[in-house]
Amino acid sequence: MELNNPVITAPWNRRSDFNPRSDMALPKVILEQFLPSFLSPGQFYYYLFDFYHQQIKYIDPSIVNILGLDPESATVDSIKSCIHPEDIDYVAQTEAASLKFMLNQVGKKNLKNYYKTTYCFRFKVVGGNYELFHNESVFLSDEETGRISQVLHIHTNINHLTGVSDYTSSLIALKDTETAWSVSASKESEGSSLDLHFSKREMEIIKLIALGFKSEEIAASLFISLHTVQSHRKNIIRKSGVKTSSELVSLCVKEGLI
Repeated sequence: MELNNPVITAPWNRRSDFNPRSDMALPKVILEQFLPSFLSPGQFYYYLFDFYHQQIKYIDPSIVNILGLDPESATVDSIKSCIHPEDIDYVAQTEAASLKFMLNQVGKKNLKNYYKTTYCFRFKVVGGNYELFHNESVFLSDEETGRISQVLHIHTNINHLTGVSDYTSSLIALKDTETAWSVSASKESEGSSLDLHFSKREMEIIKLIALGFKSEEIAASLFISLHTVQSHRKNIIRKSGVKTSSELVSLCVKEGLI
């Protein structure tokens, strides 16, 4: 389609030295290489977190230029330590609220459609200043089971656009639908961290519950009896003070246990 608005085309027409002398096609590899930065409104890095092994699977080397962290040794804790102290509770609550919404409202069978949480918070960057970042947490699930296996976190510096966050967050469906929901999470802390003491075995079971495993599957995975799993689950529920598995997962995410 031709551009007929002279206001738009005139500046380019006046600088004919920038225009090509003949038709040309850009190599596909160039577009693929730079496409992420074209779509990003600012400097960014990303990392892939593995739920099952509870560790970072890959981290973009650009993190060293943004947060000053070594990509070879950076951990989730070291990244979290760069978040502004006044925003850390909001980040934890937003991630927990998103996970709870997906488990309770979206349903495990629909998670294969892929979802992402978006919100903003402040990071301490190289140089020591706090600047506003836009976060995208993309939940990646198994196509067959719908269990969330990994999360792709993309952190983009938008401080050149605005340094003020409205502390609103949303959950967006990325595949087969264009649905978006607002996620309710408060910037203010809802209280101090709970004193939760789970055994090593209980933590193993909690992590499997978070992945969507049923009691029978947990028993088979840990090579223990179903009765033992059920006993552990009762103790875990009693210690945490929650009533459902989804509430347990949300609580453990908020408290930084998983």
